[in-house]
Amino acid sequence: MYRVGILGAGHFAAAHIQALGRLSDRARVVSFARQTSGKPFPEAQQTGAVETSVDDLVRSRDIDIVALCVPNHLHRAYAEAALLAGKHVFCEKPLALDVEDADAVLHAADKSGRTLIVGHLTRHVPAYVKVAEILRDGRLGALRAGYVSRMHCGGGRSWRMDPDIGGGVIFDLLIHDLDLLNWYFGAPERVVARGHRHEQGGYDYVAALFTYANGVTTVAEGGFVFRPPAGLRSTLRVICERGHIEVNTNDLDAPIRVFEEGQPEQVISVPLQNLLIDGLAGEYREFLDAIEHNVRGRLDPRDARTAVACAAAIVRAADTQTDVSIFE
Repeated sequence: MYRVGILGAGHFAAAHIQALGRLSDRARVVSFARQTSGKPFPEAQQTGAVETSVDDLVRSRDIDIVALCVPNHLHRAYAEAALLAGKHVFCEKPLALDVEDADAVLHAADKSGRTLIVGHLTRHVPAYVKVAEILRDGRLGALRAGYVSRMHCGGGRSWRMDPDIGGGVIFDLLIHDLDLLNWYFGAPERVVARGHRHEQGGYDYVAALFTYANGVTTVAEGGFVFRPPAGLRSTLRVICERGHIEVNTNDLDAPIRVFEEGQPEQVISVPLQNLLIDGLAGEYREFLDAIEHNVRGRLDPRDARTAVACAAAIVRAADTQTDVSIFE
């Protein structure tokens, strides 16, 4: 039975606790820590978890796993400390806000011999998993181009829009789709981008064009610029030699459409409810399997590092309005 300590006490921390409740035969939450001590965290307290300080949680011999559900700028410091204290670490995305910090966390994982996983949830969302399966079977031929868009409501002040804390829309929201593109297409070489900055300094809208060594191109768009009642809207299109795939997670009747040359349009239905908790539970199953069997599944932390490199390159490209290298 793995003993889990949660750093953070917000919406995502509560979701982690709910997801871990589905794996109660393998793991349980025993403690939590938050920046504002003494505030209630009923989801954790209902499990019997006790509140402690961040330092005590990280050093505790009664903890096997530390789950990081804290603002993005704290990921390196807490992940590094937990790994070097001998804990396995589940770090929410992004791995870090720059490549240097991402590399430091990967180095700590290698040095400690502990398992690190980064919560790129979309790799456990059924619609995107189905796309990976279709691409893997090869029936549509070689990849030619891709497009992703993830748009959400925004407009107010938030730590997410501070470039030094949340990293803006690129690191906090679009990072999901950068990881999806990397999963399907591999790492790009270069990017050009344009965007709009929020009053707090981070980008709240961006559009980026990636190019790859094999001549493929992809486009990624993200924004915290919609207004209620729009909510989250995400779409994906992958174009291949003999057809293409479209995903619209807001289309409950036909979330996936496959257009294959010479065949009728195929509509594929997949679950679209409870994606957060189901996805987190899937991530934790993969995480625990990796700890126990030393095997990698879909969530390789080196891929999370690539997503950070892509996000950082988008910021450089948008700031300079030039074509920049991803791995310069």
